[in-house]
Amino acid sequence: MALNGSVQITRGSNSTYTLTYAPLGADPGERPARRFEGARELEQFLAGPLRVARREILAALVALDRNGSYLISEVRLSPDEVTRHGLNPRLTGRLVPG
Repeated sequence: MALNGSVQITRGSNSTYTLTYAPLGADPGERPARRFEGARELEQFLAGPLRVARREILAALVALDRNGSYLISEVRLSPDEVTRHGLNPRLTGRLVPG
């Protein structure tokens, strides 16, 4: 069962980025953040484990440079993937499968 959710990315100082994954039905406060040191590391994570399309990654990098934040919708991950990649909110029965 895959969970459908969104990925929120924000740019910090010194080219650091913070990423959170929010499955539909998860409480906003239950989203652990994952930190990346540089755009290359973020890009590799988006393209690899999250399977985000190249076009979306490029749009994210441009928006992060301009605005400091970006949201990617419709990211589907299994509960095991969410846990394995350090994005695990408290998975409960409230979450909606994708």
